[in-house]
Amino acid sequence: MKNNTFLKIAVLSVFFVQMGVGTITPAIASIAAAFPDVPFTSLLLVSTLAVLMSVPATLISGRLAGGVVKYKTLLIIGMILFIGGGIAPYFMTASSFTAILIVRAIFGIGLGIVTPLGAALIIAFFDGEVRAQMMGLSGVVGNVGGILFQLLGGFAATISWEYAFLVHGLGIITLVIILFLPEPAKAPVQAVGEAKPKLPGAVFAFAGLIFFLMVLIYPMLVNMSSIIAAGGMGTAGDAALVLTMFTVGGMLGGLIFAKVFGIFKSNTMPVGVALIAVAMVSIGLGNSIAFMYIGTTIAGIGLSFIMPSIFMNLGAAVHPSQMPTASGIVMASMNVGGFCSAYFFALLAGVMGVDMMVNIKFPFYVSMITFAAIAIALLFIKPKPQSAAQPE
Repeated sequence: MKNNTFLKIAVLSVFFVQMGVGTITPAIASIAAAFPDVPFTSLLLVSTLAVLMSVPATLISGRLAGGVVKYKTLLIIGMILFIGGGIAPYFMTASSFTAILIVRAIFGIGLGIVTPLGAALIIAFFDGEVRAQMMGLSGVVGNVGGILFQLLGGFAATISWEYAFLVHGLGIITLVIILFLPEPAKAPVQAVGEAKPKLPGAVFAFAGLIFFLMVLIYPMLVNMSSIIAAGGMGTAGDAALVLTMFTVGGMLGGLIFAKVFGIFKSNTMPVGVALIAVAMVSIGLGNSIAFMYIGTTIAGIGLSFIMPSIFMNLGAAVHPSQMPTASGIVMASMNVGGFCSAYFFALLAGVMGVDMMVNIKFPFYVSMITFAAIAIALLFIKPKPQSAAQPE
């Protein structure tokens, strides 16, 4: 079963929807025009609320998966909420904006339920080189899905804002495939009277690491159009293409991850972090659009090395029954890190007396130094492999 082609497709289909939250991003301006009385900060909740709601759902899903509730059951519930909550606003053009936010919250819960299960399924079904290949391919499929959702969302929004929400219906593909997904064998349970395995500290270390890495990398995603405009390097269209290269870089990195992991093994993660440090140098010190393209592409490759490496290390560090919980904690931390990024840099700039309206590249100067320091530190800090269960 572990080499079954359909099994691989079924598991990878879970990653196809994980970047679906970006579907309506191109439609924000159209939605704003449809709801002129809604403040713009409130309007952004149509996107950010889904991310926020996904965080607790991710933690709960990871805790329940494979033990209290079957993987397939959680996936089906999550995808029904993803699809239903995703397309519902199409039918709500006469409804209040608050009602739309409610169904967006439902969509976020569905996305959160699904998010931690893909990596946990890879750990459960595959091992060795096949596991590394699947981890790499998961990033490729996730990026392909992200591009498809966003491109179709943008195209649909040119018809009318509500049509962008219909694109979430692509989730039906994943839903149909997972109906035939076999349930992985249950992880060994402790004997009667035996202490429950304790979640190792490595889980929280990786969660803290990915939280901080997302804090550092997020300015690239949200400030690129401002950097390009301020530097006279191009238009909003150029910024969109530059950010697309981040996704393309992620796909390229995912395709070669298994080979890279086979060479560098436990050092694959510091290699990925070092690549992002180089990317921040290219963006922070570069003064032409070419440097922006180079920076985002390298950053995409670097992140596609980091995320699979984290899950490979988690698979070695935790008891098999703990993998869904560990995956949920890491993915939730990733989302929270992106959300907190702007507040972190605003606070840091205030403390250092930096005006980020003038020095727009300040976050990149901080990030290039910090990423380099983290890469060096990771060369000397290695997670311990999972051994005998530690009692709580």
